[in-house]
Amino acid sequence: MGYILRMIKKVFNMKNILLIFLFVSFVIGKSQSIIKEAETGVLTGTFVNNFVAGFSGSGYVDGFDNDGDNVLITIAVPTAGLYKLEMTYASTSHKENHLYINGVYSGELIMNQTSGFEKGFFGNFDFISGQNTIVVDKSWGWILLDNIILTPTSFHDYDKIVDLIDLSASQKTQDVWTYLKANYGDKVISGQNAYYTQLEAVAGKSPKVRSFDFQSYTQGYPYKWSNQISGHIFGWHDDGTTDEIINWYNSSGCGIVAIQWHWHSPTGGSVSTNTFRTHLTTFDITKAVNPQELEYAMIIEDIDSIATQLKRLQALNIPVLWRPLHEAGGGWFWWGAGGAQAALEMWDIIQDRLMNYHQLDNLIWVWSTPEPSWFPGNDKIDIIGYDSYPGSFNYIPQKSVFDQLYEMVAGEKIVAMTENGPIPNIDELFTEDAVWSYFSSWDDLVVSQNTTAHILDVYNNSNVLTLSDPCITTGIEATEQERSLAYPNPFVDVIYLKEKSNWKIYNSLGLVVKRGISSEIQTGNLASGLYILEMDSGDRLRMNKF
Repeated sequence: MGYILRMIKKVFNMKNILLIFLFVSFVIGKSQSIIKEAETGVLTGTFVNNFVAGFSGSGYVDGFDNDGDNVLITIAVPTAGLYKLEMTYASTSHKENHLYINGVYSGELIMNQTSGFEKGFFGNFDFISGQNTIVVDKSWGWILLDNIILTPTSFHDYDKIVDLIDLSASQKTQDVWTYLKANYGDKVISGQNAYYTQLEAVAGKSPKVRSFDFQSYTQGYPYKWSNQISGHIFGWHDDGTTDEIINWYNSSGCGIVAIQWHWHSPTGGSVSTNTFRTHLTTFDITKAVNPQELEYAMIIEDIDSIATQLKRLQALNIPVLWRPLHEAGGGWFWWGAGGAQAALEMWDIIQDRLMNYHQLDNLIWVWSTPEPSWFPGNDKIDIIGYDSYPGSFNYIPQKSVFDQLYEMVAGEKIVAMTENGPIPNIDELFTEDAVWSYFSSWDDLVVSQNTTAHILDVYNNSNVLTLSDPCITTGIEATEQERSLAYPNPFVDVIYLKEKSNWKIYNSLGLVVKRGISSEIQTGNLASGLYILEMDSGDRLRMNKF
């Protein structure tokens, strides 16, 4: 239903339709919250404690120490519908744990460091009328869980996306942004990192987003071949990535280029090791963001080096989804090892250097770490991303994470799955109202963590955009050819279909007023007004305004 409501909003351009419909169909008074104390649940390997002050009720659930430790909380819901799920908890650092709702695995709970007990948001979920169960199960563990809070809420509004942060972005870059915005919430754009051509042979289609890496274009690159038999040395190395980007973009017709930067540390590591990893370098980011330190000059040199390659793309009018400092909040890369403040200062340095000093106008800025305390702010990013690795063959929509990111950017920025192992079930993204703008499968994990059948299902789903799809779409506005499949428009007593279809007619409140399977629709009993005709011919879903 959320998908239909979004379509209606696009057609009628009425911002209040969603709110009106929810008010009619989900009357519960004034968003009355339901609170349930965690200590009343069924404990498995966990226990009730009360030593840390600030909890509500008689205590909190402690002891998420070992695999299998969990608490099952039963909560009564008076009216079925969509509810905002919040939990009051305490944690000394970033943790992630498993969430189950009514026995179904519903994603990861990203639980941030707190100063005592704090309320956190974990997504919007459908709950049935009556008794529902919520399980918090140990993954990383080490949290104190106080209570569960459910509050009636509404579907996401995917039409709030604002302009690029670079107001001087090139026209081609703005065109890509328009494309992303037009499809956001309506379609999912396919993407792939390395293993691109191998995936094409499996899927039978080509992803529209292709992601590359600029890791070899700095002096700290530790895999440059020496002229000696001894092997590698440090040094800037052209591994052909920029040329590959140019050739692919020019030959693809309408592909979208994405680039991340596994930034090998300027110093402090050893040859033939991945010095972008924290444990393989002694490079100190807290010094690197200080203009008085030698490390600052080193990172400026590296940024300037990367700029040479981005300028090559700019000269050829190639826009880039640009993703430096990815996964900073995890701390496993050196740019995240000094904490949030240092990482955010580094982001500012990179952005200022590339946008203002080098005057690059072909970048769409992508930030991909989910912790709110690490967020640069809506004025410094265009896309908020998440790197999803829930385990092989686990095709969950990652709704909890999507909802958290959507709320963090107030719905004004595009939310994307910037890396993934398993590709989420596309149909569930729409039914769960977690429509990631695009996914980008990581290297050969696309075949090791997805079955061939699932890959084929994804790439043949009518809601997935691939390289063969049109470069620009205008959302649900039909082409002249599609409009001719149903006529006349406007209609009086009948609508004729060029082919027999399973059809529905929606009014402006999103209610189905007629349905059937035929090639002719009698409409004499409909009042004058605007309607949506949905036609499902089996291999494609079309929606037209009448």
